[in-house]
Amino acid sequence: MKAPRISPCLGVPDTQAACDFYEQIGFTALPADPSQEDDIRLLLFEGEFALMVNKDEDLRNWLPVLKDTPIGAFGMFYLAVDDFDAYVEKVRPLVKVVKEPFESHGQKLFYFTDPNGYVVGVTQRQEW
Repeated sequence: MKAPRISPCLGVPDTQAACDFYEQIGFTALPADPSQEDDIRLLLFEGEFALMVNKDEDLRNWLPVLKDTPIGAFGMFYLAVDDFDAYVEKVRPLVKVVKEPFESHGQKLFYFTDPNGYVVGVTQRQEW
């Protein structure tokens, strides 16, 4: 698997709870590495790397500049899916909807938050 050029790493209070949530909405969480001191997990979407979740305390210790940063983010992450309508129908009852599906510039979009306040925008996968 080739790593992307930018790899999101989300600070969360409970990595297992975050993995459980993301697995409910179609991601695959790789097992934790027991030889590592920190609690970081890799998440895949349709077999490709999507993001990492890490215990917030571990991130704050790793990068002290994050010490007072609240969980959640100003901004959002986008998830490109192969079948927009089917995916939205599947996850809508499992998530807190921020913005119902709509179209902008010919692109379908849907926004929700995960249990830690991170905003995820869903869009149809496309080639550029």
